[in-house]
Amino acid sequence: MSSPSAAVPQLTPKEQSSIWRRFLQIPLDGLARSWNPQPLRLLFLGLLVIICLVTALIGAVPTLIFGHDDFLALENGWRILAGQRPQLDFWSPWGPFSFQIMALGLKVSHASPNGIGYGNAIFGFLIGLWAYRLGRNRLVPVVRVLFALYVVLLVCSPYPLGESPRSSSHAMFYNRYGYALIALVLVECLQLPQGPKQEGEERFGGFSTGAAAGLMLFLKASFFFASVPLAVVSMVFWRRNAKRGPALILGLGAVVLANMAYLRFNFAAVAYALRAAAAARSVYFSPQVLPREIEANAGSLILVMIAAMAGAFLSWGTRARWEKFHLPLSAMVVCICDLALLSTNAQGPTMPIVAVFSLLVAGRMAAGRNRSLSVSDRQLAYHASLLLLCAMLFLPRFGSDLEGLAVGAARKAHLLRAESSVRFTEPRLSDLILYDSPGAVKASNGATYTTYVNEGTALLRRYCNSGDKVLTMDMQNPFPYSLGWQPPEGGIASTAFNYTISAKYRPSFAAYFGDATVVMIPRHPAESIRRLEGFYAIYVPAVLERFKLTARTEWWDLYTRK
Repeated sequence: MSSPSAAVPQLTPKEQSSIWRRFLQIPLDGLARSWNPQPLRLLFLGLLVIICLVTALIGAVPTLIFGHDDFLALENGWRILAGQRPQLDFWSPWGPFSFQIMALGLKVSHASPNGIGYGNAIFGFLIGLWAYRLGRNRLVPVVRVLFALYVVLLVCSPYPLGESPRSSSHAMFYNRYGYALIALVLVECLQLPQGPKQEGEERFGGFSTGAAAGLMLFLKASFFFASVPLAVVSMVFWRRNAKRGPALILGLGAVVLANMAYLRFNFAAVAYALRAAAAARSVYFSPQVLPREIEANAGSLILVMIAAMAGAFLSWGTRARWEKFHLPLSAMVVCICDLALLSTNAQGPTMPIVAVFSLLVAGRMAAGRNRSLSVSDRQLAYHASLLLLCAMLFLPRFGSDLEGLAVGAARKAHLLRAESSVRFTEPRLSDLILYDSPGAVKASNGATYTTYVNEGTALLRRYCNSGDKVLTMDMQNPFPYSLGWQPPEGGIASTAFNYTISAKYRPSFAAYFGDATVVMIPRHPAESIRRLEGFYAIYVPAVLERFKLTARTEWWDLYTRK
């Protein structure tokens, strides 16, 4: 005889509501909770050290795409170590800042390619501490930690922004530096400090924004100009402390003064380099670029505006009714800045600044919950939905950079299982490995580019000596660093016609050839021919006037001075 089945207990509506509230409150209360600062600080410092140590241990990441861009960092860092200055001793659309970081990495690594990772680790550690300090009295504890770690990963993750995190490469590392710096400006400009030390925090924040903007000016000017609207918004929308403005000017002035002293106060050369870079980039930019970027990032743009509108209805701490428009208007400015950078950076579709803005929205909601004694079920659901929106904007970017760092570390740790088909023959390049990848441009990566460099170094060792100064007429000049020879004065940090130079704004023949004694012209260029043919049309006739053909191989034409 079977026993009667036990009755299934039924929850009352009140009990169901209580379970639902607890389920929603777990992430919300965790975000809004006033954590004990000491354990959270130790947690952040521990994670910061781990990220930077992993970055240093990776060093030169095994590269799957844009392998020739490794030499943008190595060659121009090598120039800095040799005492040269960009925009003075060689043509460069970039200022000295990123190349100085690479020079520091090369110095620490004894000129190993691993210096790229060392430089990233050093800058990541410093900017992580900077971001964490900036978040004090501005962001709730959990958001403060997430923001600082996000900035560190922006600097350290070894893959190009907008590409797959599995596409390991140091290409366009300067863009990562720029986004990390503009993230500092965004938080300071759009998030007022709270608490009794508000005046001191405003002064520190103003100096921070000025210093970050100055570094961006001497990194890549487009980032500096993208930060200007954020500073303007902060002045217009917020009743900022009167001492913030002078502190901002002081921070900007200190960085500009230090960099101009490094550049021998040659304002004319710097201004001309910036003007030339803008002119070349304007040729690259077309009316189709911006609509294409908007379409590619439509999901993020829609989500951030929805999150900003939803956050605008959170009334905690507002001093005037019009302040409810701060978040939507700030979101519009942030989106415009992100799209402007995307349209001029030639990077894949991603919006790093929008991710930081989503943290600010979540932080404001969390701070409001701290000030509210109780919330209804409807308010709780509203807050949970807003947090979900912010998570959808922030977590994919944060997770992508975290994955990119992990993938780079895994590839570096398992080199023996995945040997590259061709390795560099020069001893100092032994730690640099370029893999063949189906999605990569063959000419600038993997076995093809490795052979390109090997054939060139072999030819130079056969016909030249360490006293020669080698110039290469391609996107990068890999040979002075690869051979350990003195780089020539002159040349271009990275050659891309109508992108870094143009027919109207370009170095003169005397400035381009400088004191080079050897010119290498590739028979199979690493850069696409459409970005070289205009350059060749101008400069190859000048090579034939000043140099004579000394040797020719399948890969290279070697010219020496007449």
